[in-house]
Amino acid sequence: MMTTPILYQKAGFGPLDHIPEEEQWNLRNVFYVTTRAREPNLRGISYGNEESDVASIGLALVGFGNYQFGWEELSEASKSAERKQDVPLTIAGVFEAGRLPLTDQGDLPEEPVGGAKWLFAQMREEIDSARDKDVLIYVHGANVDFYNACAFAAQLDHFMGRDMTSLAFSWPTRQNILSYAFGNDIERGERASVVLAQVIRRVASETQARKINIVCWSAGGRLLTQTLEHLYDSHEGDLDAKALRKEYRLGTLYFAAADVSRDYFVEVLPKMNSLAQEIVVTGSDQDGALRTSVIAIGGDTRMGTVDPDDRATPEQREIIAEADRFFYVDVSSGSDIRGFDITGHRYWLDHPWANTDMILAIRTDLKPAKRGLKQGLNAQHWIIPEDYPQRILDLANDPSVQSRISPTK
Repeated sequence: MMTTPILYQKAGFGPLDHIPEEEQWNLRNVFYVTTRAREPNLRGISYGNEESDVASIGLALVGFGNYQFGWEELSEASKSAERKQDVPLTIAGVFEAGRLPLTDQGDLPEEPVGGAKWLFAQMREEIDSARDKDVLIYVHGANVDFYNACAFAAQLDHFMGRDMTSLAFSWPTRQNILSYAFGNDIERGERASVVLAQVIRRVASETQARKINIVCWSAGGRLLTQTLEHLYDSHEGDLDAKALRKEYRLGTLYFAAADVSRDYFVEVLPKMNSLAQEIVVTGSDQDGALRTSVIAIGGDTRMGTVDPDDRATPEQREIIAEADRFFYVDVSSGSDIRGFDITGHRYWLDHPWANTDMILAIRTDLKPAKRGLKQGLNAQHWIIPEDYPQRILDLANDPSVQSRISPTK
């Protein structure tokens, strides 16, 4: 289970404190959509590394801890800086509701059928009865499997209070980084981006979700950028930004350590700015995986890499400045004052300061200054200051923020 956010270490309450007794179980269900091929096993459901010509949809049941691990232990571990024991995550069960055939263009059919239709009805009911009417979609990076997608979605949902409805989108990357660097995993992601666009469209049209929030990691950032370009371009200019945001209700798009080229991202940024309520990109100057990606795959600086030389062109700077819904969280700036840098490729999940901002960005609708960050070089550049824990403690004591983090029905 991910590191406990500093929010819960300091706040005096945890993400599970408000959960009613009848919901206090260590399991959490996650909806999923995958373009991975199902493995030929009639005794169980599993998805391998091959690319499918259908989109499978269903429910995964994710367990927190082993069978001896109780609710009280889970609740305590979820707000403790130092845990008494590790909390492993397991897939306790997978239920495939149905499969949706893809068109020649990779789109889903217009209407879900059979079990797929039932699943969307279940999602609609879950959203309607949830304490928080938002949806959280997680899009994973390269070099992981189906389990990773579901487990990451479940723990993000868990630390956001188990109040929303979560969905894992799993595309067929293989557990071999060479397949991403030199194989066809990038092309697989491109094809999957069209399917994700249809999933977003369907969730928006078939449910009453207040907002659809999306967290993507690493290569998932490339996939999500392509997805948003598909969504925007599908309208061919027939809707303005206000109408697009009303139709899709995209909330926070959180690009964590995104392995997407700056040139491409900035090119698509005006379209994303028309679609979403907020776009957050995190970057570190000590992300070895993204530096390796530039060497192995080629291309320009990645959005998830802090560029100390700021080699953006004047035209790119102008595009970025005009994107009033875009914010860049530079987790490295200020490290000399803090006394430590926030490093690695999983810092957004593993570091208690970085994962706190992700949670607040999605759960509270607060802009960076209001959620404890400090303005950096300009209005879109933000850093995590040295007094961040105290800022978060002050924020946690605000009743209006508490009500958003831990809502009741």
